[in-house]
Parts: sequence; C-alpha cells; structure tokens
Amino acid sequence: AEAILKAGDRLGHLHIGENNRMPPGYGHIPWTEIGAALRQIDYQGFVVMEPFLMPGGQVGSDIKVFRDLSVGLDLDEEARKALQFTRRVLGTGGRS
Repeated sequence: AEAILKAGDRLGHLHIGENNRMPPGYGHIPWTEIGAALRQIDYQGFVVMEPFLMPGGQVGSDIKVFRDLSVGLDLDEEARKALQFTRRVLGTGGRS
C-alpha cells in the first residue's frame, strides 16, 4: 500500500496477483490496505488479475510454474469470484 501512495497519480495500470499465484482472495496479500490506498489516491486506472495456475507455455516456463493449481477448480467460476472479490475489496467501482 505504501508504494501505491508514493506513486499517487503516476500509477497508471495495476497488475494484481496472490503470493501463492492463485486468484485474488486465496493468499495473504493485504487487499484491504491496498484498496484503501487506491481510494486515497483516487485511482481511476485499470486493474488486471494475473493468477498463474497452470504450468506450460512460455509464461509458465518463464515464471517457473511447476505444478497445476487448477486441479478440481471451475476456472470460469474462480474468475467470477475473483472479480467480485476484487471489486468489493479494492473498490474499483466496476472498472476492472
């Protein structure tokens, strides 16, 4: 959150992900504090989720995804839940 406040109006695009590479809401990132910082600087830019659940491909190779975290998950449902979580906690006002 401190980096967001320091960036202020220079923050133009925000990529988010969890510490465990799952969708937002599944790890230990301080989302409430991040949301408060975004509201404090009146962030109006885009928020992009970057979960990395499956190995393979260039991205999976580049970031060293070594196990499939998507086993047993409905990825469409997880994306829906992550979007709801992000809107609620970050207060993006639906622009995500």
